[in-house]
Amino acid sequence: MSQAPAIQQKQNTTPERKHSTQMRAVLHVLKADPFLYERVSPFINFDTETIYWNEIFRMGFGSGHRGAITWCYGIWVDEPKPRSNCFDAALSMDPNFQIAVLEALAMRWGLTTKT
Repeated sequence: MSQAPAIQQKQNTTPERKHSTQMRAVLHVLKADPFLYERVSPFINFDTETIYWNEIFRMGFGSGHRGAITWCYGIWVDEPKPRSNCFDAALSMDPNFQIAVLEALAMRWGLTTKT
């Protein structure tokens, strides 16, 4: 009898939708710092895979977080943010962000299966 509820529960759950490669790469960078992810996640619509960049860039961030966001933007739109230099911004990012950006670029370009 104890198995019946578990089977019913399994049938009622819907599988989680797999995000696009771009979204997974951006989330990988953002999740390198839980504080940053928490601050920007309200501006990400996970169902429609929409990121509200204008709102995110209006927020006050330190240089390391701003650098990570700048890289995320570039990964998302496949071009650098106008009037910004993501390579200079990378110099102010901590090593966790730097590694996450490199991994995200590999993800975005299909060079890894890391999710």
